[in-house]
Amino acid sequence: MEYSEKSRYHQLNRPAFFREYFEEWSVEAEGREVKPSYWKIAPVLLAAILASGAGPTQDSDTPQATFFAPVDVPLVSIDVYVSEHGGHPVPGLTEQDFAIFEDGAEVEISHFYASPGVTPATERMDGAPTVGAPQERSGQDIFLVILFDDTNLSRGRRQAAIEYLSSFLSSELPPHVNVMLVRYDGSMHVEHGFSEETDEIIASLASIRQAASLSRQIDETLLLREIQNAETMAAMSGDLGVEILRSSGNSTWQSIGYFVDENVARTRSGVANLERFIRSLSGLNGRKAIIYVSDGVPARPGEGLYRAWAEVFGVVPEFRINAQRAFVQAAQNDLSGEFDTLAKFSNGHRVSFYTLSTLGTLGGRAISAETRLMDEQDLAVDQAMSAEVLMANMAGATGGRPLVNSPALSDQLEEVSEELASYYSLAFEPDHLGDGKYHRLEIKVKRDGVQVRHREGYRDVPLDERMADRTLAAAVYGYADNSLGITVAVNGEIVTRDDGTFLVPVIITVPIGQLVLIPSEDEHRGQISILLLVRDQEGDLSAPVRREYPVAIPNALLTTALTQGAGFTIRLGVGEGRQRIAVGLRDEIAGSDSVTLLELDLGDGGDVDS
Repeated sequence: MEYSEKSRYHQLNRPAFFREYFEEWSVEAEGREVKPSYWKIAPVLLAAILASGAGPTQDSDTPQATFFAPVDVPLVSIDVYVSEHGGHPVPGLTEQDFAIFEDGAEVEISHFYASPGVTPATERMDGAPTVGAPQERSGQDIFLVILFDDTNLSRGRRQAAIEYLSSFLSSELPPHVNVMLVRYDGSMHVEHGFSEETDEIIASLASIRQAASLSRQIDETLLLREIQNAETMAAMSGDLGVEILRSSGNSTWQSIGYFVDENVARTRSGVANLERFIRSLSGLNGRKAIIYVSDGVPARPGEGLYRAWAEVFGVVPEFRINAQRAFVQAAQNDLSGEFDTLAKFSNGHRVSFYTLSTLGTLGGRAISAETRLMDEQDLAVDQAMSAEVLMANMAGATGGRPLVNSPALSDQLEEVSEELASYYSLAFEPDHLGDGKYHRLEIKVKRDGVQVRHREGYRDVPLDERMADRTLAAAVYGYADNSLGITVAVNGEIVTRDDGTFLVPVIITVPIGQLVLIPSEDEHRGQISILLLVRDQEGDLSAPVRREYPVAIPNALLTTALTQGAGFTIRLGVGEGRQRIAVGLRDEIAGSDSVTLLELDLGDGGDVDS
């Protein structure tokens, strides 16, 4: 789920950045050890700060500052494309023209944004921002991923798609479009990271031409030929035809089973990898779209082969049961549910799919009902039509649309560019917070004769997951949203370990005044969580490091504490070379989180290069 946040809690004495910090592991305070499992800003520590001239003490009889209950409200953002007849965007709509329904009930629109493509020129000349617009990074950044699924894409059709995509990138894209190029061959390979420099992306596109294709279409064709050859030989052998079919029927059935099992397993693995990739995108603030280039995945892999087997080998008495089971066997491998789940997962992370399929390149040949056995062209069209339905459903459910790899693709990509620049962004405050459930969305426009496209729903991501997603995005892509003003720095000596790696002490500091604290009789209490991820120069990620820290401040010292920062030192094991440390910190009471980065280049012996 993509959040924009509106803070409605109030605090007194807003802070400056930290001037002192405290060690995480243990400190001696008032003759006792303060354990890291219970972080307390002890009077003796604050006294040391006061002695440094940080500020005056506050008498215990003086009324204390009160911190109201947490109300950091996550907003559900919905990007809406409204078109008229002919597909052109409808400009000039206002907040009053829209209505949002969550699970069938209308909700109040709290934020509204009209992109430049749908804002009349006279309004754009004012230079005034849209009131209440969700605050996206760099003014509504757009993150566009071009993803080649080489496990389901023939080399020839990939070449054709590259030509059209190169022309698309050479055209004038809307402002703030960051393009990334990714290739999937069982693992995700980022061929070029997010960039507005499209010339670099086009050069990387050219290099993909030489990459191997792992499509299994040839294997499927060979199995079909095996069935066809058996039928031909049986027809030429007269009374011996049944024996010929009997001798090859079992092995062919097993070969189809192996083929289907491998394809189902590979497809499910691909869906899981896509989900992990989508999750890495979810922490980016802004619109996110994937142009997914693939021959597509049939809803029921091997269904055409099972049908062909039943038509040829079903005349053998002992194979009739298998012939009857063929359609049941195909139905058991239906992958529609996996892609429905993938669409919901994408919606939950505000990622739209534009699926670029290959049906348009197959000549549009239909399968004849009178044809006893499909040929290779029939099989290709049959599978492509099945894949087309699956891909089109996913694109529609996520607010994107299907594209066809045909001579009309240039026009379709031009329309995609127009859509990226011509949309409305609406947001509302849900009455639930991180419930983990999927909620249906419907947008109605109070205009006749218009078409509306948007994601069909979203999953209300729990707060833990939201911070993890943002920290992951920071580690992978280098984007951070640091609304709480946290800082991270190396704090102390870097130790070289026996295995050649380094133990790096880093201090994470948060301004205390940015936290929501709950007053009690003697102190104000808060709670924070910290999550760290390290990405090395090879792109590998460390296991996440998570810490939780209660914070308690004596009332007598609250005013001074509000001008200080609470610092927490964590020692990380990292390797030599460039390292990116992503740090996520969440105020557990307010439900607000913040992410920042520390870039290191560790040379021989643990020296830090700037």
